[in-house]
Amino acid sequence: MEDLFSILWAVNRGPAANQREIAQSLDISVGKVNSLLKTAEEQGMLAAEKDGKRTRFTILPPGRALLEQMLLKRRQGKLRLEPSSRPVRTAVILAAGRRPDFDKPAALLPLGESTVIETEIQMLESCGIERFFVVAGYCAGELRQKLASKKNVTVAENPRYKWTGTMQSLRALEGALSEDFLILKSDLVLERRGAMALLEGDAPFRALLAAPSGAGDEAFVELDDEGNIFRISKDVHQITRIEGELVGMMRVPAEVFSMMLESSAGGENPYLNFEYVLENIGRLYAFRGEMVDDLIWSKLETAANYQNLLNICYPRIIRKEKEMQQQLASDTMVEVLGLSPSEILEIRFAGGLTNTNYDVQTARGRYVLRIPGRLTEALTDRVSEKHNAQIASDRGINCKLVYCNAETGVKVSEYIDRAETLNFRTAKLEENMRLVASILHELHDSDFPMENTFDAFAESLRYESMLASENAKMYKGYDQLRAQVCAIHDRLLALGYEQLPSHNDLIAYNLVKNGEGRLYLIDWEYAGRNDPMFDIASYFLENEFEPEDEELFFHYYFPNGGDLETARQKILIFKIFQDFLWSIWTVLKEARGDDFGAYGPERFARCQRLCAQYWDIYGA
Repeated sequence: MEDLFSILWAVNRGPAANQREIAQSLDISVGKVNSLLKTAEEQGMLAAEKDGKRTRFTILPPGRALLEQMLLKRRQGKLRLEPSSRPVRTAVILAAGRRPDFDKPAALLPLGESTVIETEIQMLESCGIERFFVVAGYCAGELRQKLASKKNVTVAENPRYKWTGTMQSLRALEGALSEDFLILKSDLVLERRGAMALLEGDAPFRALLAAPSGAGDEAFVELDDEGNIFRISKDVHQITRIEGELVGMMRVPAEVFSMMLESSAGGENPYLNFEYVLENIGRLYAFRGEMVDDLIWSKLETAANYQNLLNICYPRIIRKEKEMQQQLASDTMVEVLGLSPSEILEIRFAGGLTNTNYDVQTARGRYVLRIPGRLTEALTDRVSEKHNAQIASDRGINCKLVYCNAETGVKVSEYIDRAETLNFRTAKLEENMRLVASILHELHDSDFPMENTFDAFAESLRYESMLASENAKMYKGYDQLRAQVCAIHDRLLALGYEQLPSHNDLIAYNLVKNGEGRLYLIDWEYAGRNDPMFDIASYFLENEFEPEDEELFFHYYFPNGGDLETARQKILIFKIFQDFLWSIWTVLKEARGDDFGAYGPERFARCQRLCAQYWDIYGA
C-alpha cells in the first residue's frame, strides 16, 4: 500500500511524466516504477494515455481515495518522545507582559496573604517543583525585589517585552534550561491537580486543557483521534470540533525546547507566542491534550478577571484544596489500615515542619498520620527510622506505632490520650527535666539494637556535598566557620566519641506526656547510635536552657556525679555541630522552595558565637 501511495503521490505532483523521471524522484528502479504503474492501472486507480512523446498519467477516483486515506493516516501518526526517567522539577513562569487594567504586573497583584506569582510558586512547590525561572519585563525591578528571598527562583529579563511575544521571553532562557520543565504565564491561578495532571504519567509533551470557560480570549483546541493536539485557535470558526480550552500550562521536554529555539531563530514575526511554536512541533511529535474535568482556574487579563478571582475562584480553590488534603489523609488511612471510608470520622491538620501531620479520629480509635514532605527522602534514612521507631514503640519509649512504610515515609501512630506536648518553657520545668533525664537514661543505657549511626559532623559534610546540585549557597563566612568546626571535631575525637542508642532530635515538640504524666519520645527520623551528650546538647539548645537550667538537669542525669567537665565540653561541641548541621539543612530545604524565615541565618550566627565561646573556654 505504501508503494502504491508513493507512485500515486509522484503522479499527483506531475501528471505528465515518464517512468524514468518518476523513478528518479522516488529513488527506485525504472522496473519497479513500471510494475507499480501497471498495478495501479489494473486496480482502477490510474489511467495512462500518450501526450506526444510523453505519457500522461491521470489519477482516478479510487486512486484519489487511497491518497486521501493515507494522508489522513499520516496526519494522525506522530513521532513519540521518550519519557524522561527523572521527574519534572523545573518550572518557567513568563511574567514580562503588561495588562492595561493594572498599574503593576499581574504577577504582583495581591492574593490572599501573598501575591499571584507567590501563590503560583507555592502551589507548584507542593507538586514537587523545586527550581523556577521567571522571565520579567514590565516592572522587572519590582518583580526581582519581591522574589529576592526565594533562593530557588532565577529571574531573567526580556527587555523588548513591549515589541515581542512570549517566544522571545522564552528565548531569554537559552542555555539555562537543560531539563524537562513546566511552562505557564504569571497571571494564571489554578488548582494543584491541574499541575499534577501534567507531572504524573509518562507522556512527556502535554498541554493542560479545561472545558471552555467563556471568559473571553479563549484559545480553543481540537484533538486528533489519539488525543493529540491538532489545532489551536482563538477563532472559534476555525475549529471543527472544540474539545477544550488551553489553560496556559504545558509540560515541555528539553529536546522540544531545543526545537522551539531552532524553529523560531531568525523569525520575521517578533510577536510569535510559544503556544503556536509548540503547535507546529506537534504536527510531527505527539503533543497530548490533558483534559482535567471541572478544573477551577482563572487568568488575569482584565480587572473583571481579577475581581472574579478574588470573590469566587480563589475561595473555591482554597476550599477544594482543603477538601483534597483531607481526602488524601482519608484515602491514606483507608489504604494502610484497611478502614472503610465511613469509619473516618474527623480529620484535622496537626502541623509539621518537615512533614505534614494529621489528627485522625476513626471509629476504631484516634491516630496521628504523617505524610512525608518534599526532599525528606534524600535527607532521611526511612529504613532505619522504621526499625528504630518500631523497637522504641515496643519498649514503650515511643508512642505506639501502628504503621510505617520505609518506601513512602507514611507513618501512623496511636494518638496519645490527653496529650501535653512540651514547649521550650515547659521543657525547663524541674518535673519535666526529671522525666526527660529518666527516659534518656532508659534509651542510652539500653541494649536497643540500632543498626545505624548518626554523626552530625559527617551528616553536615553529606548535606554540604548536595549544595552544588541544588544551586544553593551557604551564608557569608561559611568557609571560616567550617574550618573552625573541623578543628573542633578533632578535639571531640581526642575526648572520645561514644556510640550508644540515641534519639538525636530532642526539640520540645518531640517530647509528649500523656494524661497520667508518662513521657514519650516521638519522631525517630534521626535516631541512631551516637554519643549520649548529643541528645543532652539538643535538649539544651532547642529549648533555650540557661546555665542554671543545665546545672539542674545534670542533677537528674548525673545523680552520682561523673566526669562533668568532659560532659560539658562535649555538650558545647555538639551544640556547635547541631547549629552547623541544621543551618546547611535549611539552605538545602530553601533551595527546594521551603521558607524558614530567619531560622537558618540565626542558627548559623549562633554557631559562630558558640565556636568563639569554645575557644575562649578551652583554648585555640
